[in-house]
Amino acid sequence: MTGLAVVLISKNQDWNIARLIESVLKETVNFPIREIVLVDSASTDKTIEAASPYPIKIIRLWPDQRLTPAAGRYVGYQHTTAELVLFLDGDMALHAGWLAKACQTLHDNPDVAVVTGLLIELPKTAENNPDSPFIKAAEEDLTAADVLHGGGAALYRRSVLKEVGTFTPALYSDEEPELCIRIRCKGYHVLRLKYPIAYHYSDPDRAVSTLVRRWRRNLFLGYGQIIRYHFGDKILWAYLKERGYGLLPLAGVAAGVLSFLWSVISRNWLWFGIWLLLLSGVTVCDAYRKRSLQATIYSLLQRLAIADGTVRGLLLSPLDPNEYLRKLHVVKDTNLYFPHAQVDHVKSRNYLQ
Repeated sequence: MTGLAVVLISKNQDWNIARLIESVLKETVNFPIREIVLVDSASTDKTIEAASPYPIKIIRLWPDQRLTPAAGRYVGYQHTTAELVLFLDGDMALHAGWLAKACQTLHDNPDVAVVTGLLIELPKTAENNPDSPFIKAAEEDLTAADVLHGGGAALYRRSVLKEVGTFTPALYSDEEPELCIRIRCKGYHVLRLKYPIAYHYSDPDRAVSTLVRRWRRNLFLGYGQIIRYHFGDKILWAYLKERGYGLLPLAGVAAGVLSFLWSVISRNWLWFGIWLLLLSGVTVCDAYRKRSLQATIYSLLQRLAIADGTVRGLLLSPLDPNEYLRKLHVVKDTNLYFPHAQVDHVKSRNYLQ
């Protein structure tokens, strides 16, 4: 059986990290070669203490740098060697049975580089319910379909990542679509099994409070960062075609600002009035289509957040990926255990020496 590496990323997720690790250990027990690495983005809670008893490697990124989910995946990838690499977020738990099917899919399809699956969305306080009708129905459907990207939970071929490059660590968001575009541009496929890959425990997806938290965590900056990273190459045009929906609201905001300034200068408010009329019309049509004023307001705020992130992301300078390999320390090697009181005193290591 092919060796497997599992890269887990976390940030202040002591409430779930044990559940995640235990689900991975259970599903990987039959792999003769197994590497499990947790990369923690300078958590200030007890995430590392909760993970320390388990037979996994734990790496902590230093807090004085740009910390992103992509950085955790990048560092974890660099500290593993197996051909198959599974990436999971810290707010997930691996669903039973998916991993074996995904590995078989990669074995049978050499042109497939990434395999993902269905995510079961649950509130943070929920327990796994494998007997739910939805899960039972999904488990009976073993078909697969081409998709654009794998999301935060997916299994990758290392050989393909070596060919196209792995995650771009400085990206605050959209790192999976950007990577999968590079993969697909090389002729490989991204498949999603119609079978659950993981439980995802999160805040309500359509809540304004969740949107505000995502904005504060800079999770909309990736749109602009990717445009800057790929300016002038073919990846940019593929990305804009698939993910460029942040440019339309940005153009709308720019049109509003320009019409307002022109109205002030010319003392003729016709143009700004036309812009307000168009905005009102779009809002009313969207509310009618969604049959929900609340959903329309959320959509408008989301588009504004994406537009804001696109501008601010464009202004961020690219970083050297190797900086992330210099600014970390190994809290625990796979076969070692540091008592909780010693976690903060483990000596830093430079893996580039």
